[in-house]
Amino acid sequence: MHEAIKRPSDVSELKGMIASRTITLPEQQEQVARMALAKPDVIAFGTVGSIAAECSVSPSTVVRAATGLGFADFRDFRVFFRLHLRKATSLKAG
Repeated sequence: MHEAIKRPSDVSELKGMIASRTITLPEQQEQVARMALAKPDVIAFGTVGSIAAECSVSPSTVVRAATGLGFADFRDFRVFFRLHLRKATSLKAG
């Protein structure tokens, strides 16, 4: 059984976890992770189905990618990216 991955506290920590191979995902789940980092708005405002279509994977792959990245579930994954975008927007505005 795999050791549970700690939920990242922010996007830079998530990027670091992926870059350092702390997190390794099957290829299709990695597609979802790459999309999340490249286009966080797709994750923040998408549905499991819309993200799956964007990444050319199944909806269950999107959910497995979220949990594989340390999130409790898809909703937690989406909220994480919504908060990231909110912080990024407030930093630009300030």
